[in-house]
Amino acid sequence: MREANFICFIMNLCIVGLVGALLPLLPTLTRKSFLFGVRIPIEEQSCPEAKRMKKNYITVCLTGAAVILALVIAQYIFVPDMTLVGILYFPLLFVAVQAAGFIPNWKKAAALKARRGWKISNSVFAETKSSHSRGNLSELPWAWYVFSAVLIFISIVIVLVKYPGLPDRIPTHFDINMQPDVWSDKSILTLLTMPFISLGTLLIMWLTGFMVVRAKLQIDPQRPVLSFAQHRLYRRRMGHSMGFLTLGIIAGITLIGFMSIWPDFSIPFWLVMTILFVPVLPVTAMPFLLGQGGCKTKPKMITEKSVDNTYGPSAPGDAFGRGDDKYWALGLFYHNPDDPAYLIEDRFGGNFGFNYSRLPVKIGVAIALTAFVAIYTWITVLLWSI
Repeated sequence: MREANFICFIMNLCIVGLVGALLPLLPTLTRKSFLFGVRIPIEEQSCPEAKRMKKNYITVCLTGAAVILALVIAQYIFVPDMTLVGILYFPLLFVAVQAAGFIPNWKKAAALKARRGWKISNSVFAETKSSHSRGNLSELPWAWYVFSAVLIFISIVIVLVKYPGLPDRIPTHFDINMQPDVWSDKSILTLLTMPFISLGTLLIMWLTGFMVVRAKLQIDPQRPVLSFAQHRLYRRRMGHSMGFLTLGIIAGITLIGFMSIWPDFSIPFWLVMTILFVPVLPVTAMPFLLGQGGCKTKPKMITEKSVDNTYGPSAPGDAFGRGDDKYWALGLFYHNPDDPAYLIEDRFGGNFGFNYSRLPVKIGVAIALTAFVAIYTWITVLLWSI
């Protein structure tokens, strides 16, 4: 148990260190026309006040990360048996850290804009066919999802083939050392639980990738050709990253499921965690490498003529008032009943967010939050009982 706690402690340090290092970089990902969720003139993004806000945000984030890191170390020293639970909850503290760094600076940015009297057009993209274009299913990196589906199919076939020869009692839970500690009566439903979880994961990840492909391109009216190429590159690379993540998660779940069929098939805990978490790295790194909507990339340029012929001429567009600050609560949450879009581009760090005025979004977010709380509660009770 001591060895397992130490492995979890190292994982905790890595997670906290990674998040703590990436969080201060979020302002560098955001388009230059936004300052902590407030739309400003691009030429003002390097003004002294803006620099002070960004410096303050970085200071708060680094200080918060240092405090969380100290808590991780203290928890391991004084209550080492709670280290696995700590993996669940310590990362959540960064939500509070980001709020502490972002919200005060959002207020300062809004006050600065009002004080300076900055007047900015609500145009947030060029009104072209390309700005309305959405990717089709052919743009999805299907290979990742096909491989994942094949892996699930193989696991189901193995369960059905091995089922008649299995003993009446099978292991259904494993401790931190990946040794069986709970045994249950054999049933086909029990053995198919992990493949069913994999199927649900595959569906969720496919839908997420589909949403990325189908999101409207936010074309910069001043540089429509470059902006279009950047968005296409962003979609492609993020699509492959998410596909890799899907395959990694399903591979990890499948391995754990096999342990119920072959109890002697023991795999190290660290290997399971590696299979599950390594694919997270590309998805985490891509936004920092690509920037918001691919704005940091330098793609191979396509010609203005090809854009015009395929996607139509450029003209300013107000995107249903999407550029108006009044529709952005705290500079983060978009709520505009007049905008039919469900998925929109964020104003800080991330690339995509939701229009929270749309009923399907409200229902989806409510379901997601409920599921998150339920799963966290279930896992916490489960780990507490180990």
